[in-house]
Amino acid sequence: MSMEDFPWNKEPDLKTMAKEYVECHNLNLAEIEKKFEEARLKVIYEMNPILDPNFESSDSDTDI
Repeated sequence: MSMEDFPWNKEPDLKTMAKEYVECHNLNLAEIEKKFEEARLKVIYEMNPILDPNFESSDSDTDI
């Protein structure tokens, strides 16, 4: 028997670990992904407001 046959020597892959974590903590993965995407877009829009689909350019803001 080699050392590779022992289960504690095998590293679980990230997908398996994430699935176990979600199941253990009774989380809704789709909801988490949606919140993550919303947060990611918020950061992008704060860094460059022109990319925001709700951005309205106004020529009256040229008083800078």
